[in-house]
Amino acid sequence: MLRAGWLRGAAALALLLAARVVAAFEPITVGLAIGAASAITGYLSYNDIYCRFAECCREERPLNASALKLDLEEKLFGQHLATEVIFKALTGFRNNKNPKKPLTLSLHGWAGTGKNFVSQIVAENLHPKGLKSNFVHLFVSTLHFPHEQKIKLYQDQLQKWIRGNVSACANSVFIFDEMDKLHPGIIDAIKPFLDYYEQVDGVSYRKAIFIFLSNAGGDLITKTALDFWRAGRKREDIQLKDLEPVLSVGVFNNKHKFTDLKYTQLKSGLEVQTVSDRRMWPCPPSTLDLS
Repeated sequence: MLRAGWLRGAAALALLLAARVVAAFEPITVGLAIGAASAITGYLSYNDIYCRFAECCREERPLNASALKLDLEEKLFGQHLATEVIFKALTGFRNNKNPKKPLTLSLHGWAGTGKNFVSQIVAENLHPKGLKSNFVHLFVSTLHFPHEQKIKLYQDQLQKWIRGNVSACANSVFIFDEMDKLHPGIIDAIKPFLDYYEQVDGVSYRKAIFIFLSNAGGDLITKTALDFWRAGRKREDIQLKDLEPVLSVGVFNNKHKFTDLKYTQLKSGLEVQTVSDRRMWPCPPSTLDLS
């Protein structure tokens, strides 16, 4: 009996090792090896083993709130509101088993103030591979949508990309950088995925996350921060309500006009607007507007 158990375990180990060796060559062979190992051992599912060697979208995997909070507190130096509000937004969204619409995060501020860094932290806490994950998608307006005469093509391609990837992984993350330079037509293509729809063309987007990065309003944000500094007030005194009207004005008056009514329509659901400027204090101030 002991010998039979030993042989059973050895056979399972051999199959697992074989699966690991062939993982780089041919997925069907991997699947067969994993299936055989699962059948022999009787306690490892196909997904359990397969996901050891390939990235999987596990919708049931809970967000590690403690790790997220630690990352925000230790990596976002001097950004008290960013830590608090982004943590609240993400944990609240992921703990909701049936959200009514996708989570949208809108991050504002001058270049170099940490918008991309925050989106990287968010991505890494949602998918272990972060920005390298198959389920995290980064678009830069000047790189991916450079030609105005091709807007119709970009719209079609972007909608197909979002639809296909959310179909494959409901928890997909889409990051759009340089939103202040994005053509309004691209925003028209994104907007249908953000509204209160159970499904769009048979696909539910309610568990997806969209992150928008913009320089819009950076000058007005700097002025607000400077006003606090001149008044002898601390960075931590800045509250969400202090930046809400500033962002509204800055976004609406953006010279590229993407922010006209288009951006107002785009903003929906639980949205975090984060802004910061490193030049006013030794530690960079940051405020967020939770609309």
